[in-house]
Amino acid sequence: MADVRCGVLLVVLAAGAAAFGAEGASGPTPGTMRDTQVVTVRPAVPTGRRRSGDCWTESAAVDRPEAWRCMAGNAIYDPCFSVTELHGAVVCGTDPARRKGGFVLELTKPLPTREPSQVTDPLPWMLRLADGSICELSTGTTAQVDGQDVPYECSDSRRCTDTCPYLTGVTSNLSRGAVWKADKVAFSSSRRGVKLLKRTQVAVVTAWQ
Repeated sequence: MADVRCGVLLVVLAAGAAAFGAEGASGPTPGTMRDTQVVTVRPAVPTGRRRSGDCWTESAAVDRPEAWRCMAGNAIYDPCFSVTELHGAVVCGTDPARRKGGFVLELTKPLPTREPSQVTDPLPWMLRLADGSICELSTGTTAQVDGQDVPYECSDSRRCTDTCPYLTGVTSNLSRGAVWKADKVAFSSSRRGVKLLKRTQVAVVTAWQ
């Protein structure tokens, strides 16, 4: 997915797909929810028009050996995935939360050599929360709200131009039990700074990594 700030910023495992269909787009209520589903994204090869570009480093969103940060034209896509069915190409633009398969990016350069990961417990790429919002790990600048990093941007932020009166995100303080809990914040951003508006604990329905 292309990097986006200040906005509404495949194939998944069968269990995750079945759960999405059964629960609907807004997700279950916290009272009816069982365990958080943790899904490892392994995209299929999409059909449709292919693009060309290159990948210059590992993904900032997904900490796996087959995930990359790539560019097609002037747009950055992170993550893109190596898949066994493709040679000299990767799959970019997948969105498991919205069931978008993405496109094939034919590489104009070989994939780079990557360094071993030093992260022992990486954050998931995307979260679907029980309030119906989708929160995605930012691959650009991370907001700081009330002294805490907010690495996730959520889909229920309101659109903004020069100022952002109502943005939502999730801090890095994920509680990972049987049912994960996200520390979700609402905040405003302007030239005068960032202001916390609300903080809530929201159950995580699905975590994609």
